[in-house]
Amino acid sequence: MPRPTGFPSLLPRLAACLLAGLCTLPTCAAERQAGPRQAGPRQAGHAANAVKSAKPAQPPILIGDINSYKLRPDLLDPYRKGWQMALDEINRHGGVLGRKLRVISSDDGGTAHGAVAAAQKLADRDHVTLFFGGFNSDAGLALSDYAGINQDFYLATFPMSSRLTWQQGNAYTYQLAPSGWMQMAALVPRAFGLRKRRWAVVYSDDAYGRPTVATFTDMITHFQSHTTIVSNQAAEPGKFEASKIVRQLLQDKPDALFILLDGPDLVRFVHDGKAQGLLQNMPVVAPTAGEPETLQALGTDAQAGWLVSGYPCVPIGDQANMQRFNQDYQARYGTAPGSASALGYMALRAIAAGLLKASDDDPHAVAAAFAGLKLDTPYGPVRFRPIDHQSTLGVCLAVTAEQDGRMIAQPTGYLDGSRLQPPDKAVRALRGKQQ
Repeated sequence: MPRPTGFPSLLPRLAACLLAGLCTLPTCAAERQAGPRQAGPRQAGHAANAVKSAKPAQPPILIGDINSYKLRPDLLDPYRKGWQMALDEINRHGGVLGRKLRVISSDDGGTAHGAVAAAQKLADRDHVTLFFGGFNSDAGLALSDYAGINQDFYLATFPMSSRLTWQQGNAYTYQLAPSGWMQMAALVPRAFGLRKRRWAVVYSDDAYGRPTVATFTDMITHFQSHTTIVSNQAAEPGKFEASKIVRQLLQDKPDALFILLDGPDLVRFVHDGKAQGLLQNMPVVAPTAGEPETLQALGTDAQAGWLVSGYPCVPIGDQANMQRFNQDYQARYGTAPGSASALGYMALRAIAAGLLKASDDDPHAVAAAFAGLKLDTPYGPVRFRPIDHQSTLGVCLAVTAEQDGRMIAQPTGYLDGSRLQPPDKAVRALRGKQQ
C-alpha cells in the first residue's frame, strides 16, 4: 500500500531520537506593489523611530486578521471571541507603545488564493503589515509565502503544517499551534500501547493531512515491528464520501484507525462508521477529535476510548492561568471557552508582547523580536524558538469518556512543546537556508 509523501530520509532518525525519551515521559494531570519591498522607512504609522509615549493624535496599530469565519463558525466564532477579549484587555490598559491596537478582519473563504487576496487587500487599503490567522494549512502556507515575499509579519494560529517552520519557513513567519510533527511525537508513543499491527489511516488530503499522516506512518511502522498500513484513505477536500470510505475500511479489516479529519467531514465519517458497525470496539487515534467544539458537533455519535488531544489541561503548577482565563471568558460571554478561544486569546497577546519587545510596529522589528519571545498563556509559559519560529505550546493528551451524559476528553497528561522537537541539527537541515 503506498504511503503518503513525507520526509523519509530524515524521519526515522529524528523519530528515534525523540521517541526514545517520550515513551518514558510521566503522565501528569499603505499602498504598495505585490512584489518584494526594500527595507527602510515605511508609512507614518510604521516609522522606525515610533515613540513610546502616548499621544492623543497617534493612530492605532493595525493588525490584519485573516480567517475562514463563514466556512467554520463552529471553531472560529469562539476563536474571534478569544482575541477580542485579549484586545479589550490590552487596550483597556493603554494599548502597546502608547497606542491602541485595532484588528481588521477579512474572510479568506477557506482557500489559499482567498487568504493572499485578503492580505493584499488589507495591505493596499489599510497599509496593514502585521497579520495573524489562517485556518487551514494551505491558507497558512500561502500567507507565509506572502509574508516572506513582502517582508510582512505573520503569526500562523490554527495552521499546523510543519512546513511553516521547516521547509517553507522564512524570517517573517511564526507558528503558534503545535505542528503536526509535535502532535505525532506526543500521540504515537500512546498508539504503541494499543499493540495493534493492522492500521488504517483516514485523512484530509491537504497540506496538513499528508505530511502528518506520513509522520504517523513512518513512526508507527519503524518502531513497532510487523506493523503495516492496510488501508490508506485520503479524502479530497470538499469531496469527502464518508459511506464509501467506511465500506472500504470494512473490507480492509484494520484492527486500529488513525483519523485526521475535522469539522463536517469528521462528523459524517463517525456517523456512518457507527451506523455500519466499523467503530464498534475499534481502537482509534484521532488527534483533533478531543476538542470541546468537535465533541459537541459529534453529539451522540461521539465514541468513548479514543486517544485524542483535548482541552483544557496544563502542567502541574500552571493551573491558575487556565482557571483565570476560563473564568474571565465565562464572565464575558456566558459560555465556557474551548481550545479555539484560547488560541485567539494567545495570538493577540503574543503580538502585543512582540510589539512591546520590538519597541516598534515595523514588521522587520516585530519579526526579529519574536525570536525567543516568552509569553504567559493559559497553558503556562510559552516561547517562540529562534531556530525555527515554532512556539513551545504543548499537546494535551486525553481519552474520550462519557461524563454526566455527554462525551468529554479526559486529560491524561500535558507534554510541553519544547520536549516534542527533533534535534537542532535535523531542524537546521530541514529549514535549509530559510534562517
